[in-house]
Amino acid sequence: MDRFEMPRVQPQERPQESVQFTGPESVDDVILFVRKYRPRINSTFSNAMRTLEFDGDGDGDGGRELKLKLNDLVVYQHGELQVMPGRMFLPAADDLDD
Repeated sequence: MDRFEMPRVQPQERPQESVQFTGPESVDDVILFVRKYRPRINSTFSNAMRTLEFDGDGDGDGGRELKLKLNDLVVYQHGELQVMPGRMFLPAADDLDD
């Protein structure tokens, strides 16, 4: 029987930088953050759908789309932007003040 190595499970790293999409009041901050890493990206905010979407880089290659729903985080991690649910980065129990 062949043997194979099981990959080690890594704990979720905290992002290097992140901004949370909390609604209309955070739209400008989130757009500035995303444009820090992808300067020519297009953005669309829908108050009715409570989403903030980014697509393309303005250079014709399309880029990777980002779609944030209410309370999502856009994070810069491992050299790229990613969208993650806010609940993934709740403070650890030992980080909370008693």
